Amino acid sequence: MLDRYRRAQALHLSRHDGLIHRAVVVPNWEGDSFWYRADAAECYRVFPETGERRRVAEPDASPPPGRYTVTTWDGNLLVNGEPLTTDGEPGHAYGLPSDQGGLPIVALQAGMSEPPLVEWAPDGRRFVTLRVDQRHVPLLTMTQSCPPGGGPRPLAHTLHYEMPGDPLPTFEQMIFDAETGDRIDLAIEPLTFTHDAPLGIGRVWWEDDDTLWMLYGTRGYRAARLYRVDARTGAAEVVLEESSDTIMNSSPTIVEPPLVRTRGEQVLWYSDRSGWGHLYLYVNGELKNAVTEGEWLVRELVHVDWDARQVLFVSGGHGSNPYHRRLCRAGLDGTGVTVLTPEDADHQIAASPDGRWFVDTHAAPGQAPLTVLWDAAGTVIAELERADLAALERTGWRAPEPFTVKAADGVTDVHGLLHLPAGFDPAGSYPILDSIYNGPQITRQLRTTLRGFPVDPFLLDPVGGAPMLAQLGLAVVVMDGRGTPYRSKDFHDVSYGDPAATAGIDDHVAAIRQLAAERPYLDLSRVGVIGHSAGGAAALQAVLRHPDFFTAAVSSAGDHDHSGYYAIWGETYQGPPPQDYSVGSPLPLVGELRAKLLLLFGEMDDNCHPGLSLRVVNALIAADKDFEMLVVPNADHGYGAAEAHVLRRQFDFLTRHLIGQEPPAGHHLDLGGPQ
Repeated sequence: MLDRYRRAQALHLSRHDGLIHRAVVVPNWEGDSFWYRADAAECYRVFPETGERRRVAEPDASPPPGRYTVTTWDGNLLVNGEPLTTDGEPGHAYGLPSDQGGLPIVALQAGMSEPPLVEWAPDGRRFVTLRVDQRHVPLLTMTQSCPPGGGPRPLAHTLHYEMPGDPLPTFEQMIFDAETGDRIDLAIEPLTFTHDAPLGIGRVWWEDDDTLWMLYGTRGYRAARLYRVDARTGAAEVVLEESSDTIMNSSPTIVEPPLVRTRGEQVLWYSDRSGWGHLYLYVNGELKNAVTEGEWLVRELVHVDWDARQVLFVSGGHGSNPYHRRLCRAGLDGTGVTVLTPEDADHQIAASPDGRWFVDTHAAPGQAPLTVLWDAAGTVIAELERADLAALERTGWRAPEPFTVKAADGVTDVHGLLHLPAGFDPAGSYPILDSIYNGPQITRQLRTTLRGFPVDPFLLDPVGGAPMLAQLGLAVVVMDGRGTPYRSKDFHDVSYGDPAATAGIDDHVAAIRQLAAERPYLDLSRVGVIGHSAGGAAALQAVLRHPDFFTAAVSSAGDHDHSGYYAIWGETYQGPPPQDYSVGSPLPLVGELRAKLLLLFGEMDDNCHPGLSLRVVNALIAADKDFEMLVVPNADHGYGAAEAHVLRRQFDFLTRHLIGQEPPAGHHLDLGGPQ
């Protein structure tokens, strides 16, 4: 097992830069050219008009300093160090997110300060900001048993933490002139929100110096409302509003920027009212036409050319795999869609500011990512980079095998990836590990970018580390069942009103059975499940709801009881109040536990707070069930400095209870970076 641990350790995400080269190209546009970093020591400048690619020293990518710098102090705003407001106070502060959006305990431990939430007007002088009132929101108390400064007395920390049905924070918005200090309040009543106010998630934008837009989601995201604001007076009007019986999406998920654009009286609007996520053109608040339609969805907006009456966007569902993205063009008048990228692969697109050029990194499982430069007509101008995976392959890494099987309904196609270990022998027998995250706001098998961080499950799988876990001698399944996004509205809505997402777990069981029927090396007598956060909750639900199927579970930092978790989660995916948000709780089911169970959580996790896991522990004790538990002092949602120990404990648990061997004695994981 020691060699397996070493092979697994070699595929930890911290080794990425030493294993994967030239797989990610991030263009930095400057006038008629752009530069990018190909690898740690190489930079290139590209001239799209000619296709020339020239090696250069790395330019200074830091933004030029502006005339004004906005900061916050003690709930107030300062411009260039001078007070702009004086009436801010804790819980009713200017420029700052709510506690749920800002994670203040994590920030405090990391020594970070919150940057102010502002959006500058094109004139570079005025900015819009907000004032959040969370004084009425109930507090969550967390105990820090081992304060970093030492001493025997634990510390108590509090933060405003709204749970489903609680009073929600409210926000107001205002425009300041950084030069004069003049203030204009937007004529919109204080609006409730939870977790993220619109200004913090790309839902407030300037069209020009005089016009500001805001897209607001009502409580539970059952409706989307578009406001236009006269920035000279603060006068506001509702231009467009749409509601849904479930979730009114303004992009494929609520964690992505909205796919809404504006120009004058024209609005390009995203809606899944047809059963699929598509674009619609409104003029003067009235629907003019559908821009796109069909059994596929719009995933990203790349560029809108209002004068040429065209939109460039990324779609999902135009290839053999519904999760693979393709670059497309459509007329704003709805005259049709042209797919511009011919490869049946996943395309990650970055556009030039004028929409004339596109840097496209496309890949599929088993293929090295290839980056090319396109023009707007769909012509390849130059090949920029082909990823070098030689070092990755030398570790024993195997590219995941894509699969398509039927969901538990026997009708719906579901897709996933199967990761196998080094030295795989089809005549052998391998325990199965389901690496689960059943959403419903993100997927597990998708190449995407989350908060600016590229996620590629085809390579090292940053979210779940599936290829790393496979090296222990496991066949690791990564898939997305019904109830997850990026498919039809019906597919996503399976999880609505079902906070336990039991339908998705049923699909995982059905999929694994089908895979094992086709692959005799998959051992159905040894099936485990592992997950973190919502995946941790799903792992626990899986062993409780399918006690005859799963034999071991690692449940990490789970949001186990949604009545005590973020309001945005229960209220969005189960419906706004009144609801019984305890529906789907695992607590009444713990008597069904037969599998080996490892529960892990951090003492200072201000996302899935410790109370959620300890309620499970309390129920397990009451039911007199055996289980293992690791509580990490001072750790937040990601375990931080304790990650190596936490990961080693997971390896040990899977080795004992799924593989059936003893872990290597005295081995310590080294997660120190490239070797």
